[in-house]
Amino acid sequence: MASLTKKNIKGHDYWYIVESKRINGKPTPIIIQYLGTVNNLLNILQGGSNEFKSYAHGAVTALMKMAQKTGILEIMGQLLPSQTRDGLKREESLLLAAIHRAIQPESKRSFSDWAETTTLPTLIKFNPKEMTSQHFWDQMDGITEQQLRTCEDAITSRIFGMYNFEVEKLILDYTNYYSYIATANEKNALCKRGHNKQKRYDLRQYSLAVVTTKDVLFPMCSHIYEGNINDQSEFPVYLDQIIERVPGFEASKATLVFDGGSNNKDNLARLEKQKIHYICALSLSACKDLYDIALESYEAISLQKQDMLCYRLRREIWGQQRECLLLYSPKLYEGQMREMENNLIKNQARLAELALKVQSENSRIKKDPESIKSRIKNEIKGSHQNELFEITIQGETVVTGFSWKIKQDKKSEIITKYFGKKLLISDHQAWSTQEILETYNNQYLIEKIFKDTKNPHHFAIRPQYHWTDMKMRVHIFCCLIGLILTALLRKELLGHGIVMENDALIDELTKIRECLVFKKTSKNKSGLKIEKHLEMMDDKQARIWKVISSL
Repeated sequence: MASLTKKNIKGHDYWYIVESKRINGKPTPIIIQYLGTVNNLLNILQGGSNEFKSYAHGAVTALMKMAQKTGILEIMGQLLPSQTRDGLKREESLLLAAIHRAIQPESKRSFSDWAETTTLPTLIKFNPKEMTSQHFWDQMDGITEQQLRTCEDAITSRIFGMYNFEVEKLILDYTNYYSYIATANEKNALCKRGHNKQKRYDLRQYSLAVVTTKDVLFPMCSHIYEGNINDQSEFPVYLDQIIERVPGFEASKATLVFDGGSNNKDNLARLEKQKIHYICALSLSACKDLYDIALESYEAISLQKQDMLCYRLRREIWGQQRECLLLYSPKLYEGQMREMENNLIKNQARLAELALKVQSENSRIKKDPESIKSRIKNEIKGSHQNELFEITIQGETVVTGFSWKIKQDKKSEIITKYFGKKLLISDHQAWSTQEILETYNNQYLIEKIFKDTKNPHHFAIRPQYHWTDMKMRVHIFCCLIGLILTALLRKELLGHGIVMENDALIDELTKIRECLVFKKTSKNKSGLKIEKHLEMMDDKQARIWKVISSL
């Protein structure tokens, strides 16, 4: 319970709101809020009405309740090295970092100012002023990669036991995050330059692999690795971890869903050797004759109240007979059309620039026909683009200019034959086409997870303000813990008919505030007593809070 106390500092009295916390078995007063001098209190006492101060309460309380329900503090306390700083155990500090990142992803330096606007200090009982960035750095020190992995696996196992999750259909994917770690920084071996999914090829990056299922809805079995390793190379490494770490994993009962980036002959052979079922995308370039199957031969398959055009066959790919599903995707078609038109615009601009150089007398480029033809070919970039241009060159021995036009008939032929078509392969002979498609389409779940981890308002992994490999790993661990707690809270609400996305849920919870009401009293020396009240909630907030209160 909160109470008022004063401290005499250099002959002056200052008043504080304190709550008691046991540290090393002894009750110790913890400062929650600074109120100021006696004049500040007199202003409150002399006012004609009660005074109050409100704090963001809903989000921090909900995440703390989920942490208590799942026993995350207990698990971290058992599996991470024991350490106490500023009255907080290591596991408490990491949970504070996780909650902060889930609600308002900022640097550790900004934690103190943020925490003072919430009721979090009263929930865990700490002095926000002491929560410096150095506090968190100290608490992140001394943790190993294996300890983090063991801790994450124990948390996942605990959650699986509580909610009876199953792992029959696992969705796997990877992403990467750029950093601002300097090129000359040799202390960091995790961040490398590679194919960045946010187009920041100028920066070093690190990669993250996760799996999830339709029931779980949170990232499990996370795997952080160097940013210059491609998905195909990392797939067998991560597959071994999935087999070892995912609770209740049985190869013969599991189906792994992944995109074409992980796909090659050796990876598929490994899945089949270990008798793990799979559904994955495969580039049609591996079997180009399938493009010749006319769209009129596809059948409409009803999927989530929409019809999808599909053609199913069985054929040999990489020495094995596999189930093949040719799909027609309007979304893919539109994307390929945009790409074609954009490439046509860019290529014609480059050709126009080259034509000016050819016509210029001061240009130093070689103007013999073969050299110009080679230059023209290099200027035309993009899939199928060279097939679309008809080039006419003027000059037999010395080129004086050239012109071009788009082959509209060829353009229509390419669009009809290639655009909108996608190939899925699987070893599930007995599954219906609809079941294979429904399972593969669950990939949107992992895309949501990655979208959350890149949401600048909640859960964001980057920007990260750490430069060493292990601190980065601990930072990502905390970010994922915050996302896991939110996903479980969302699942609890789903059970009561409340449907919300993770970010919308945090936004709504943040609006639920708690007030400290200061009232006059003659029962203590300060002449004030403190009462806690929740601000008025709308119907939606009240429904959410009822579920949270029952956790």
